[in-house]
Amino acid sequence: MPFFYRGAGVGTFWHQRDARLDGFVPRRPGQTPSKNQVIKHIASGTVDTPYVSLTRSYGIAWTYAIECGLAAPNKEQPAFVYEIELSDPLPQGLELVDPVSYIARKFPPPTADSSYYHNGDHTFLLGVVNERWVRMAVAQNTAVAPTQYVRQPPSAQGTPRAPNLSPELETLVRALRDAEILAVGNVPASCVCSRYEVW
Repeated sequence: MPFFYRGAGVGTFWHQRDARLDGFVPRRPGQTPSKNQVIKHIASGTVDTPYVSLTRSYGIAWTYAIECGLAAPNKEQPAFVYEIELSDPLPQGLELVDPVSYIARKFPPPTADSSYYHNGDHTFLLGVVNERWVRMAVAQNTAVAPTQYVRQPPSAQGTPRAPNLSPELETLVRALRDAEILAVGNVPASCVCSRYEVW
């Protein structure tokens, strides 16, 4: 039976509420799930969707718990990592969505005018994976990842521009980075088997 995890930083909603008692409920449980809602949830980081983010990686949940709270955790006020056990058949009304395969099924063919492909250098995706790295690089005045210009052939006289980063590509990269699975519906408290204190 697979385990899933969810980090809760100090002062966040699931830090103040005990999911072992309440389970996990999306902010917009009645909203229709869609590609745009998946992109909004993952690429934009908006939690006002019909999804609850889970991860297959304890390390990712730990990082979110440590780094994404309103205050730094410590022994007196720890952050939490929830462990959730889900297997087939899922609890009634619960569906799990793999955002990578879901978004990939909706791509146009490679010959389409609009595409999820980027046109940056080999370091471009590193900045999508770790935006802090980009901010540090910009602060140190080094052009990397999404702050770089698109390289053009020697004869090109085009206007310098940033590489293309489609919402679909950003969603794919972040979902892969976070080993993310989206839950549609309520994750019952009976599936939340542990809450670890971390700092």
